[in-house]
Formats: sequence, structure tokens, C-alpha cells
Amino acid sequence: MLNFGLVGLMVTLAAVVIARESVVPQTPIRHPGQSEKLIEAMEKVLPTIIEQAVTIVEKTGNPVVLIPLHKGSTEFMSIEQFKTFYWPTLRKLMLGLIDKGAIPCPFFEGDYTSRLEIIGDIPKGKAIYRFGTTDIFKAKEVLGGHVCIRGNVPASLLCTGTTSEVEECCKKLIDFVGKNGGFIMDGSAGIPDQSRIENVRAMADFTKQYGVYN
Repeated sequence: MLNFGLVGLMVTLAAVVIARESVVPQTPIRHPGQSEKLIEAMEKVLPTIIEQAVTIVEKTGNPVVLIPLHKGSTEFMSIEQFKTFYWPTLRKLMLGLIDKGAIPCPFFEGDYTSRLEIIGDIPKGKAIYRFGTTDIFKAKEVLGGHVCIRGNVPASLLCTGTTSEVEECCKKLIDFVGKNGGFIMDGSAGIPDQSRIENVRAMADFTKQYGVYN
């Protein structure tokens, strides 16, 4: 999988500017004139970023583009800020990748539960959405059948839980999120280095054994 961190960096920088323009996160920016400049700057660099990502996809033959995303979650900005500054450019980015035959895989770090309806506005069957702490069961309700959902065994469980607890979590994810397909089992933040080996094995082995379609 291609990890194209520059993509996430672009929208993260936008989020940082929003925060600096605000008294505190989730408050309106104090200088509305800066909003237009921010959007204009993101629009200007977008074609270059898409071109760079597609070039790497073509060279590697791997169509999946991992897009780490930061500071667009509920904890950091309001839903109106997300609609104005974050989602429009991110959506254009993903559409640009899709048009070139790539598969965008944004990693929505943090809680995006309140934004699920918004981020569903892309072509059906063309993206993988990886979630960190978003309510993945709600994500299935809203996005199931539209995007492939990836996640989200808690990192804390992999690091401190028992194998039985890991298997129970995986079963719940497979039964609900994996129903009718469109699901990839993964940790909420990948597989932490501190994970217990037996828990990682339990997640993999249980998924292979139980996560099958008749």
C-alpha cells in the first residue's frame, strides 16, 4: 500500500491554520478574509499532489493510496469548519485519484462519527475508509455497501487484553461490520509495536477461520 502522507499533510496544515485563526478549536475563525486564501492555496496544490500520487501508483503497480488524516475530527474542528475547509478538498483529491484508477484509503484518525454522512459523498465501491476511534458500527449503517470499511480493533486491547477478548471483539466486528462484505479487519491504529504477540495472532487466526462467506 502506498502511504502518501503529503496528502494528509495538506489538509492537516489547513486545519492548523484554522486553529490559529480561532480563539479555541471549534470556534469561528477571527479573520474571514483568510478563509478564501486558505481554500485558494489548497486548490492550487491539489493537481500536483494528485499527479505525484498517480505517478507512484503507476510505478509500483499498487493502486491503494493510504491518506493519513489529522485534525479533521470532532475533537478538533466543528462540523461547519469540516464542511468548509476539510472535506471539499479531500473529496476532490479522492475523486482525482479514482479517476486515474487509484483506490484512496483515507485513515480517519480520531472520531468522525458525526461526519459519516458527509464523507459518504463519493462514488460507490471506489474507496477504503479506515477508521480509528469512529463508531465503526455506525459507519457500517451509514456507509455499508458504499465504501469498504477497515478497522478497528482497539490498540489498547491488542496491547493489554487477552486472546479471548481479542477474539470476541473480532467476532463482533465480523458479524456486524463484515455482514454482506466490504470489511477489512485491522487495528484501530494499525498494529502497535507494544501489541502482545499472542493477541496479534489471535486477531489474524480468528479472522481467517471465522471471517468467511458461505
